[in-house]
Amino acid sequence: MSQAREFAALHARAFAAEEAWPEAAFADLLDLPTTEFAQIKDGDQVVSFILVQFAAGEADILTLATAPELRRQGYAQRLLTEIETRLRPRGLQKWLLDVAADNIGARGFYEALGFQCDGRRKDYYKRLEGGRVDAMLMSKLVGGQAP
Repeated sequence: MSQAREFAALHARAFAAEEAWPEAAFADLLDLPTTEFAQIKDGDQVVSFILVQFAAGEADILTLATAPELRRQGYAQRLLTEIETRLRPRGLQKWLLDVAADNIGARGFYEALGFQCDGRRKDYYKRLEGGRVDAMLMSKLVGGQAP
C-alpha cells in the first residue's frame, strides 16, 4: 500500500467525513520537497502520523492523525518530538498550525504543549450539516528561541 493511501485511510478513520483528505491530496503533498512526515506503525499498519511543511525556519502542521482507539497514549506527542528533533538542526524556530475552534480535544492537546492562539480564520471549516466553524491559528516557538 502506498504511503498516501495509508495516510488517507487513517485520516478517514480519525476525522469527520467532511475533514478527511483524499489519497490524491496526500500524494501531492508527499511529492513536495518541503513536506516532512513521521509515523508510528503497529506491525505494517500506520496508527499515527504527522505531516508538516517546513520552510524558512517554520514547521506548519498540516495534519496529525491517530487511530481513534489509540488516542491519549502519547503517539501525537512522540511524533511532534520526532519531527522537531529532525528539523532543529535544519533551523526550526517555530511551529504553526490551525485547528477547528470546536475541536476541544486538539486545542487542549496543543495548549498543554505550549502552543498559543494567535488569531482566527472566520468560518474556515465546513461541517457536513452545512454549518461553518472558525479555525484557531496557533503557534509555538521552539525551545531556546527568542520571541
